[in-house]
Amino acid sequence: MKLSRSATAQPPEEKWIPLLAAERRKLEEDHEALRLREENLREYEARLRALQAEIDAHRAAEPTPVRTAVPFARSVSRTPFEGDSALQAGWEKLHRAQELFESERIHLRDERIVTHEREQQIKRREKALAEREEKLAEREAALAAAVVKLPKESDAGEQNLSTVTRLTRAPFAMARSVFSSKKAKPV
Repeated sequence: MKLSRSATAQPPEEKWIPLLAAERRKLEEDHEALRLREENLREYEARLRALQAEIDAHRAAEPTPVRTAVPFARSVSRTPFEGDSALQAGWEKLHRAQELFESERIHLRDERIVTHEREQQIKRREKALAEREEKLAEREAALAAAVVKLPKESDAGEQNLSTVTRLTRAPFAMARSVFSSKKAKPV
C-alpha cells in the first residue's frame, strides 16, 4: 500500500517559512543592536574630539616652559632627626644590646652543647658501672658457690654463718691471730 505524498507532508516551500521568519527576525534584532552600538561609538568619538580640541587650545594659549618641573621634588632642608644626639645615642644602645644578646645566645648554645656532652658521658659511665656491678655480682656468686663446696675446718657455728658475714669477719680473725701470737712470746 502506497501513501500519497501530498496527504502526509507539506510542500517544500511551506515547511521553511517559519524558520526563515525566525532567522529574519533575529537578523533584524542584531542589525538594530549594531546600529545602536555604532551610534553610541560616534557620540563617544565626538566627545573625545571635543576634549582633544580643548586641550590643544589650552596648550596653544600657555607659553611653553623651558624645563618641566619635577613633580615630587625633595626639599633642600635637613632630615628631621639628622642632628638629634639623643636619637643617635638610642640607636647606639640598641645596636649594643643586639650585640650582647647575640653573644649571650652563642654562649647559651655552647653551654647546651657542653651539657649534652656531659649527660652523654654520665650515661656511658653509668652503663659501664652497671656492667662492672653485674660482673662483680657474678664473681661473688661464683666465690660463694666455691666456698660452700669446700669443707672448712672450722666449728659448726661458723658454717651456719652467711657468706657476707664470714667475708667481713675474715680480716678481723687474721688480725687476732697475728696479735695473739705476739702476746704468747715473752720478751
